[in-house]
Amino acid sequence: MDDVARDETGDDDSIASLFARVLADAEHLARAEIELQKAKVVARIDEARNGVLLLLAAVATASVALTALVVGVLMVLAPLVGPGWATAIVVGTLVLLSVLMGWLAMRHFKLLFGATEELP
Repeated sequence: MDDVARDETGDDDSIASLFARVLADAEHLARAEIELQKAKVVARIDEARNGVLLLLAAVATASVALTALVVGVLMVLAPLVGPGWATAIVVGTLVLLSVLMGWLAMRHFKLLFGATEELP
């Protein structure tokens, strides 16, 4: 009878140890999966950083080009209407363009955040 009790206890210990190993393996698997996902996120952030840097370089280049265009327009208009009027025309045009773009941006943001006005 003692042997039967020992066998049952041995089976219980065996099942308990197997269950403990399963839990340990599951924990290791979960930790490995977390590390894998962290590595994927870091890789995506690196890719996004490169894209943002390229976008900033493009914006800087476009800004220089716009400045050159404004200077060129001023140089063309100055002999025709004088330097003061040329400056007023260019600045006025740029201010109107900025106001229009700002108004359109505000309109889109209002629609995005729940205003009732619809876009055309």
